Amino acid sequence: MRAKKDSLLLEYQQECFKQTKPYGYELAYTDETEEAEGVPGRGGHPSGHIIFFPDDDQNILNFEGINEDYVIFVSKEGVYEPDLVGSLLSAGGGADIVYPDEDFATDASADLSDINVRVRTLRTPWRKPEYSPDTIVTFPYIETCFAIKTAFARCVPAMKRTPELGDNIRCRDFLLRSLERASSVSHVAKILYHRDLESLLPGMADVFDEDIFDALYRRYTKPGYILCREAAEKRRGINVIPEPEKDAPLVSIIIPSKDQPRVLKECIRNIRLNAGDVKYEIIVVDNGSSDENRDIIERYVTQLPGGRGTYIYDKREFNFSVMCNTGAEAARGRFLLFMNDDVDAITEGFIDKLVMYAARPYVGAVGAKLLYPDDVSIQHIGVMDTNRGPVHKLAGLRDDIVHYYCRNRFAWNTLAVTGACLMTEREKYYQTGGFYDKMEVGYNDIDLCLRLIERGYYNVVNNECVMTHHESIARGTDSKSDEKSARLAAERAMLYSIHPWIANHTDPFYGYMLDKDTNLIRCGIVPEYQITDLRNKVKEIDHLPGRRSDKIQMSIDACSVERSVADDAEDAYVIEGWCMSNKWDNALTGRYLILIPLDEEDMEKKDSCILARISPKYRTDVREVFPDAVNTNLAGFVCRISADKIDPHIRYRIGVAVRKLTGIKSCRIALGDIYEPRRGIVKDE
Repeated sequence: MRAKKDSLLLEYQQECFKQTKPYGYELAYTDETEEAEGVPGRGGHPSGHIIFFPDDDQNILNFEGINEDYVIFVSKEGVYEPDLVGSLLSAGGGADIVYPDEDFATDASADLSDINVRVRTLRTPWRKPEYSPDTIVTFPYIETCFAIKTAFARCVPAMKRTPELGDNIRCRDFLLRSLERASSVSHVAKILYHRDLESLLPGMADVFDEDIFDALYRRYTKPGYILCREAAEKRRGINVIPEPEKDAPLVSIIIPSKDQPRVLKECIRNIRLNAGDVKYEIIVVDNGSSDENRDIIERYVTQLPGGRGTYIYDKREFNFSVMCNTGAEAARGRFLLFMNDDVDAITEGFIDKLVMYAARPYVGAVGAKLLYPDDVSIQHIGVMDTNRGPVHKLAGLRDDIVHYYCRNRFAWNTLAVTGACLMTEREKYYQTGGFYDKMEVGYNDIDLCLRLIERGYYNVVNNECVMTHHESIARGTDSKSDEKSARLAAERAMLYSIHPWIANHTDPFYGYMLDKDTNLIRCGIVPEYQITDLRNKVKEIDHLPGRRSDKIQMSIDACSVERSVADDAEDAYVIEGWCMSNKWDNALTGRYLILIPLDEEDMEKKDSCILARISPKYRTDVREVFPDAVNTNLAGFVCRISADKIDPHIRYRIGVAVRKLTGIKSCRIALGDIYEPRRGIVKDE
């Protein structure tokens, strides 16, 4: 009996811990060993010499007299793990350059050997991507801690120290030059360095993650960092777009469209307005507009100034892949830019901002940041692979906030970009065979990008190129009907069969142990109630599980309908609220949601009730209202019931059941108002 009670109390405490300090929970309960993450054990390893920077008394880029295999640069704006040298170099695989993950420390002088101190002190883990050659130029995700082979480092020219350029900028420039010459770069997926939060945000109290991300954005857009970026791009010959009169390459803009003359005209108007002095042509592929709309579109496109417009009418069922391939066959340009007709290019010089990446010999596909029509909400900043498959992380969140380590700023190498705006070189496009025509609507863009990766190319999303996307105006949204959802599921299965490595959710450009269960990018410890597509267990019962009691308190705060994302999940009716007992220890109880069907006269049909498990949610407001109740921090709940478990056409009496799990077993219930699945809570008349 005592063991059962202790187990339930520990489970309660851990859940509170998980929901309030997810990274602390990860530190305390997740074994971040090399073996767990596929990193070889230490054993013997190369030797390393640590160089601290900045250092006004030493030339940190002078490696004479250093006999160790590697020089390890460590910023003084933080502290490193005692096993840094062993962990970094044994797992580096002998690469020319090796870098680890990092986080922030609220007190850099704290004794981090004590797990309790670590939990209190460390925060905001920075899980980094595998080597990303375009990201590192625009955003210094490798900066505070990295190792370079000593013999290799001696061959890299170093920027001279000047009063204007301190060691931080010199190290940044030296790293970029080293990366340009390196034959191998290795990422050690383990946090080995802790930045001092005070050095980034001095004197600031109550720091949120967004404050850290914003501070990093402001730091990395200062003149010294911009200078390093521009110098690196100039050395690589990739920051200068040829002038039109100097044989600049032609860009072919391919736009699939049908029966949307107004939308298409707006799309082309924005192209003409913001393309700049770039050679381009526009090819519209129409898969079957009405005669009236066909005439309007054809006259508009073919009469574009300079003979830039080509109109192809090919009446057929919608097949995005076939339409794009048809446009590519007619294209004359070196670069192919596929755009939806509901995308508005609102960034001046947007073509240049895409070409500057697409022209790089190692780059496959290039995309833009897409915003929803409010021009604030994110629609696309690159595609990342999760437990639900390839998704648009951060979709629907505000772009005026800097998100996880600037993922919605700068340029990022990414698994894939959306076909709503995708540029690639013609030669690379045909190396992959173009869009796969068996994927008619969904995942064809992901497939193309994965084919490029499999051929050794990197894909890029340039967040400095912004467009507005009026998503799926003509065709509708895929999740709105069973037929479209089924087709989407089949195309996702096809994607996994063609690229089985992605079925394991191995995204090299999305940090390990990050959240793969929700729309956010954050620490991967995610409460059950936040997991997308999770459905609570439900069973039908022929009687109420207990008697009513005024000792059970409840409130329903919100009701909604949630569309599923995964092909194996149903849509869900979502009910949120709180419930607790003001008599029992709530940590020692089980809680359930009850739905009692009502007949036409609102009489309860207690012989066919629905009993659903609930997911606990941390809430302090309930504790404040009921200070004498025991262990109410998890009184909140979210319940997601599969749509196929509830009849949407009938009304239910909603209630909760609280079951005592220790001692003398008993169950008490509380009943509330009437619930209508399509409307939510309806007060009793």
